[in-house]
Amino acid sequence: MSWQIEYARNVFKRWPVRAVVGLAGHIAVCGLWAAIAGYAFLTSMSPLSTGLVVAVWIALAIATVVGGVAFWVWELGRRTKKSVKKNFDVLPAIETPRLILRKPVSAEAASLEATIDDVMRDSNGWTKETGKAHVDAVRGGGPTPGVYVMVLRSTSTVIGGAFVLPVSGRRSARSLGWWVGPNHRGSGYATEAVDALVEAIHVAGYLTVEIKTTESNLAVQRICGKIGAAEVDRRPHTLPNGTTVSAIVFDHQPLVADPHLRTLTEPN
Repeated sequence: MSWQIEYARNVFKRWPVRAVVGLAGHIAVCGLWAAIAGYAFLTSMSPLSTGLVVAVWIALAIATVVGGVAFWVWELGRRTKKSVKKNFDVLPAIETPRLILRKPVSAEAASLEATIDDVMRDSNGWTKETGKAHVDAVRGGGPTPGVYVMVLRSTSTVIGGAFVLPVSGRRSARSLGWWVGPNHRGSGYATEAVDALVEAIHVAGYLTVEIKTTESNLAVQRICGKIGAAEVDRRPHTLPNGTTVSAIVFDHQPLVADPHLRTLTEPN
């Protein structure tokens, strides 16, 4: 339950009033049941001493608080998992000739961490804390919104990762980002993974796949060219490390229109 507790702590930091109200509500629910149970227990017993009655009610009060907190933490975790699954984890496991692309499991945290080196951090504007946060989420078994791992089919080795995330203001679009670890670059794995992920995103019902990169990242630009993504914009973009760069935005759309794609939800 460690990730649920950490999530609850973050909720208190970001939304203290909402957290207090929610926690109080869960404690009240537990308190109601505790009061009913306490009353039923005490009335069913033979006359008890005042000290014992007080001890029973104190025990029930403590159990109410502990149970309310545990209930609230569990409910937050349940809702978080449900929300992440609905809004972020939109793709099933994908297989290519050499790779499997799927959600990570906690045992892969160390292998995923090994793929995040200084080259990867510098090219994506990550800090060490950025990578650590994602790895810790995987290690803790908690929700990892939009995170997928690249796994070699031949050895089950994690060689990189990818993000498939919502695009603000574009419900029919998903953004795609990826990286490959230092021991497996230059072998075409990124192109193979991106091509498969783009197709899977379209199959999942999204009209547009947005890929954003810096002007200096020629490798990503080459992959966009290979898969048929078109440059649509250049605009300032703030990276996780706080640096603002000039970003190139590519859009990929299916060659053949599919009536099942979510075109009707695209705002004008």
